[in-house]
Amino acid sequence: MEYKENRGSEWRKWDLHIHTPESGLANSFGSDWDQYVISLFKTAVKHEVAVIGITDYFSIDGYKILKNNYLNNDAKLNQLFNNDSEFIQKVKEICILPNIEFRLSDIINGNRINYHVIFSDNVSVQDIEENFLHEIDFVYQQEPYSTGEKRKLKKDNISNLGQKIKSEHPKFNGSTFEVGCTVAVVDEQQIIEILENKKSIFKNNYLICIPVDEDLSSISWDSQGHAVRKGYYQQCNAFFATNRNTIDFGLGKKHTTKED
Repeated sequence: MEYKENRGSEWRKWDLHIHTPESGLANSFGSDWDQYVISLFKTAVKHEVAVIGITDYFSIDGYKILKNNYLNNDAKLNQLFNNDSEFIQKVKEICILPNIEFRLSDIINGNRINYHVIFSDNVSVQDIEENFLHEIDFVYQQEPYSTGEKRKLKKDNISNLGQKIKSEHPKFNGSTFEVGCTVAVVDEQQIIEILENKKSIFKNNYLICIPVDEDLSSISWDSQGHAVRKGYYQQCNAFFATNRNTIDFGLGKKHTTKED
């Protein structure tokens, strides 16, 4: 966007947490990609959303499909939006970012901590997959006197884990990939190390965001979980929050001074 000197601050609406039909969890559209795209962009244009984080668990498959099969396919957009060139132009002006949602090993109130890495759209799909996702490990099988069998964070490996879990514990429902996403966990320290060790690709090109109100906020600052909660708050660039108290805390309005 052209920079206009002296125009001052400009507030825009961002929604950085939108799942896709490819998401192993939190998918409310089934496999109907056309209906998903229509609903997504009609809502975004109506509400003047400027930036969208396309979110999937452990992958960017949904981001790839949206970019390759729709946003880079004028014929498809014309078909879905009745050749409305003005509307399609507004769609193309929306910034689309890949958001990868992870589940970590820490459990609070029976739930894993969710952890998001949102990349700039300047980072290529190939780099995100080959130099980030496919270098992350998850524990596939744990055995006595062993650190456990680890596998790389690839869709086939996650599905294989889901198939294994379903065979061992039939109460799990859903596809093998869905079950794999439900039980797979990663180490946030490894995530950070990979990003920091590949500065030529990722430096200044990602944000770490945490939905702190899902579970972390239930940890008392006066409890033994103090350092856990504090550590996650300190390492993320942004909170996902709708709770007014959390927002005020993040803005520093809950304390008398910045140091407090």
